[in-house]
Amino acid sequence: MSKVSFEAFAREFAADLEIDDDQFLTSNLKDLPQYDSMGKITISLTIERLFGFQITYAELDNPETIQALYEYCALRQ
Repeated sequence: MSKVSFEAFAREFAADLEIDDDQFLTSNLKDLPQYDSMGKITISLTIERLFGFQITYAELDNPETIQALYEYCALRQ
């Protein structure tokens, strides 16, 4: 499994997108205003920094939740 915990990923996700509350943990990613085109670019850099691989814009559209995004990244690591 990944060396990066879900908690660490969620903390970095929120910090990099400047999300102040914990609602993003249970929301669909598409419902987060911060997860727009610029937010996806930011998160792609977060993923590269934490997991050590580049993720495509299309791959960022597939997961519905932050948990699903984390699981996808953890399996690729």
